[in-house]
Amino acid sequence: MGVAKRSDASLLNRAYGCFAFLGIVTLPFPLLDLLSKFVGDRNFESWGLLAELAGMLLAFPVLAGVLYATIYGIRQTVRFRHRPLVFLSAVSIICGGGFLLSIPYWDSPRNAVRDYLMALGFGLYMAANILIPAWWFIKGRRQYSAKAALRDQRDVGAS
Repeated sequence: MGVAKRSDASLLNRAYGCFAFLGIVTLPFPLLDLLSKFVGDRNFESWGLLAELAGMLLAFPVLAGVLYATIYGIRQTVRFRHRPLVFLSAVSIICGGGFLLSIPYWDSPRNAVRDYLMALGFGLYMAANILIPAWWFIKGRRQYSAKAALRDQRDVGAS
């Protein structure tokens, strides 16, 4: 008795789900930044301790999930070479690498160009990781399964 092999469609669904997880996990950062700009210092300090406590409790599990989702998504991209997955992997590698390369410069004086590029990269990363998986689960999955069914019919007819 062996374990049933997963279908390509379920592996693709999981890969897109991993990239969607990456987008959803990064969504609170700009929302909290906007909230702090609109609210100002009123009553935002009282939430600070609670937010820090929740952040400390969730930091390691979320980091582990982000690493797993990134590695799994890129691994499935190499396996399937599905164009949207290739784009998502490239965005993850470029934006993630740019973020890691920017860490040594955080304490340096503010630079408008660097801040603009970081915001642009973060926005691209977040938008791609939310919108492309949303497209996959709404429309792309049906197109892929229809093409796979046609391909299977041709293979059965040819043999």
